[in-house]
Order: sequence, then C-alpha cells, then structure tokens
Amino acid sequence: MKILFMYPNAYLSNGVPTGIATLSSLLKERGHEVDVFDWTFIKTAVRDTTPTYGTRILLPTRYTLEDLTADDPVFSLEDAFAEKLQRFRPDLVAVSVLTGYFDAVIDLLKKVKPSCRVVAGGIHPTICPEDALSFREIDMICVGEGEEFMVELCEAMEKGKDITGIRNLGYKTERGTRFNELRPFVNLDNLPDMDWGIFDKRHLFRPFQGTVYSGGCFLMSRGCPERCTYCLNWAFRDKFRGCGRYFRFQSPQTTGRQIRFLKERYNADFFRFYDESLALFDEKFLTSLVGELKPLGIKFACSLRPETISKRKVDLLVSMGCVAANIGLESGNERIRAEILNRRMSNDQIRHAVDILKGANIRVTTFNMIGLPGETRENVFETIELNKSLDIPAVNVYAIYPYPGTEIYNRFHPRLRDESGMITPVSRASSFGMSKMTSGEIDGLLRTFEFYVRLPEDIWPQIQIAEGNDICAEDARKQFQERLTGLSSRSASCC
Repeated sequence: MKILFMYPNAYLSNGVPTGIATLSSLLKERGHEVDVFDWTFIKTAVRDTTPTYGTRILLPTRYTLEDLTADDPVFSLEDAFAEKLQRFRPDLVAVSVLTGYFDAVIDLLKKVKPSCRVVAGGIHPTICPEDALSFREIDMICVGEGEEFMVELCEAMEKGKDITGIRNLGYKTERGTRFNELRPFVNLDNLPDMDWGIFDKRHLFRPFQGTVYSGGCFLMSRGCPERCTYCLNWAFRDKFRGCGRYFRFQSPQTTGRQIRFLKERYNADFFRFYDESLALFDEKFLTSLVGELKPLGIKFACSLRPETISKRKVDLLVSMGCVAANIGLESGNERIRAEILNRRMSNDQIRHAVDILKGANIRVTTFNMIGLPGETRENVFETIELNKSLDIPAVNVYAIYPYPGTEIYNRFHPRLRDESGMITPVSRASSFGMSKMTSGEIDGLLRTFEFYVRLPEDIWPQIQIAEGNDICAEDARKQFQERLTGLSSRSASCC
C-alpha cells in the first residue's frame, strides 16, 4: 500500500517533523511504500511573509538556507501537489496538521482532489474533531497518537477489511460523525528509529554561532506535568484521561540508540530536543543519559523551565552536549505570569536560573509572549526590562495564540473562525483583542522587541519609530538589525 503524508509548513521553516518520520519507519517496516508532500521547500510566486514572531538576529554563516534554495524553480502549491499525486499514485493521503494550517490544507484539497481517501491527524483534528470532519475533503481523522492507529488502518485498508472499529478513528456516517474509543498510549521504547530519508536534506541545515551543523529535532518524552494556560497539554491531559500516564518518556538507552542511528545514518551532530524541559528529569535519569550521549560527541539545544534548573542538573546537561537553552520567561510581570499563564515562578528565580546557565557557558535565549489577556504596553516593557537585565544574546517573542482547548481559550472565548468562516492565522494572532493594546501596537512591538532588549535605552525613542509599518520604519529596523548583527559577531569572537 502507498501512503503519501502531507506536511503543511512555512517556507524554509526547516526541521524534520518527528511524528511523520516515526510513522514512515513503522509503515516501511510493514512493507508499505511511503512518500511525503512537504511544503517547506516549495517556492511559490506569492508567499505570506507576515512574521509570527519578533526579529531574530543570527550570526552570519558561510552559506544560508536561502543560498541553498536560490536556484529552486517556482511552483504553485497546487501544481506541486498534483505532480506528486500523479507520480506517486497513493492509496491514502495522511495529513498532519496544526490549527493554523488547517484552512490552507482544505483549500489545497478542494483545488487538487486526490483519487484516494484522506485521513487527517495531529493537533487540529485531535482538539477540534468535529470541525475537522465538517469538511468533505477529509474522509476520517485520527484523534491522538497515530503510530498504532496508522499501522492498523493501513493493514485493514490493504486487506479490504472494515475500518470502523479502529480505536482513535473519527469518521462520518449517514447520521453524523462518530468517534471511536481511544487506545492506550504507545510505549515510547517500542518506537523505531526515525526515517529522515523521505525529507529534503536541507531540513538538516543547522546554523549555530556562525557554524553550520547537520541535525534535527528529537523528542524523548510526551506530555508535561504542568498546566500552563496557553499550552495544549492542558487539554490533552483531560482528553486522554484513562489512556495511561500522560507525562512519559523513553529510557536513556533508547534515546542513545536512536540518536546514534541518526548520527551514523545522516551525519547528524546537532540536535534540538523538543521535550518541554529536560530539567524535569531527575538526576539519576540525567546521569544515565550522560552515559548514552557523551560518547557520541553531539551538541544540542533544549528547553528548560527556570524553576527546574539546578547547578548539578546543568552540569549533567553540559556533560552530554548541551550548548544552548531556551527558558520560558513569558512575561516580566509576576502577576500576569501567575494569574493568567499559571507560571508560578518569580523574576528572581528566572535570574538565578539564567546565571547558572551562563556560568556553564550555555547560550541562553528566552521565550516571551505579548498580547496577553489584560496586558498593557507598560507590561510589555516589564518583560523587555527583565530580559535586558539578564544580559543574554537573544530573545524569542510571539503574540499569544489562544489555541482551542487551552485554558486561555476556554476563559476568554476568542472565536476559532471569523465572520468569513476562516480560522485566524498565526500571523494575525495580534487581532484576538485580549490585551489592552491594539493589533497594530502588538505587531509593532513584535518587530522591535529584541531591539529594545539589546540596544541602549537612550535610543528607545528611535526604536519606537521602527515599530511602524511604513518605509521609514522598515529602514530603521534594517539599521538596528545591522547594528545587532555586529554586536553578535563581536560577542561570538570573544567566546
């Protein structure tokens, strides 16, 4: 049987998706043919260039991802999909889709209709199953984990068996939609090595501190024990109650074996751990992980919660190859952080955590959000000032997106679909109107957040001009970006 996965993604937003790569291995093990229609490197004539995050300042490298795609032909998404269908002739199209891309997937399937059935899985069909099945372009959905589901579905379809009893399946009947019983969570130690080979090699492009590495994303756990109000883990924990322990992880031995495979097969030497926080694991687990990863000589970046960081844990992370960490700061206002986001750590805890990481020569970036419910411009500058006090080389900032199923969504009731029936895209997250700022003000602060953090306060009035959306503001941003690039280069040369 031939399965064509679809991976809706922003142009040049590279990194092999762990879910599809794992599913590909499982299906190939059982004799199926697998291919992927990946949007990442499809160069279209018109692309949405609206930023969904703040300005990012990267050190220059010998070549860039743009250099690697400079000679790519220009295609329409529709033509590229039609060509893939004609060439591969799949028996099943399987779409893994986030909420922000769902409408674009439906639009593509309307314009280019496969001659086979379409199953949708991932975040949106799991959180909004009725919405996903309301479109005629989607024949069925997978609610939750897809590994055992896809194996069972493909086996049944290949043999012409009834599929309506498969657990995790959502489908349509003459009387409406039906959702089957949910299956127990998969044992992560039983999953195969990821199949990166079906993806474009440019997904492995990994620049760090001016050097280009080869690598990708890795996930050794699923779930999270915390209940942050903006995170879908809140909804997943409740939805999958009874399916097993929600926060679970594979053994250090499995992680070591899988990363060793990726290094040997794909020459991967730099990884991004997508686990919620590596410091959630206890010292015994981390010590075992050191024994698995240290001999491999890899480098990696990870996410860390400030309140889970200790010097001993950081020393262990460094021993296994950690060179960069992103910590969740979210807001510089402790009340907003605690009452709105359910992140109950103090600014002093954040400062202490950053000091430990910097003392271990780990490159620290922070994760920040603006447009929060009730947030003012003054609150955003509290976040800017906290970041500024940390004296770190980079920050990440996003406008909060109230995904369906999150506590933020349930409390403030933003509309999933607008008057035209379209899902609000991530690029327009500032338009939800939950803060006390206008959409334009939020977008302006996204454009200039890192400038405010990293440049002197005496030029803040000039940076405010750069918040605009006109030619003068764009020119100002280019000047500030060049200034920051120079600062970053000098900082790296001193390390």
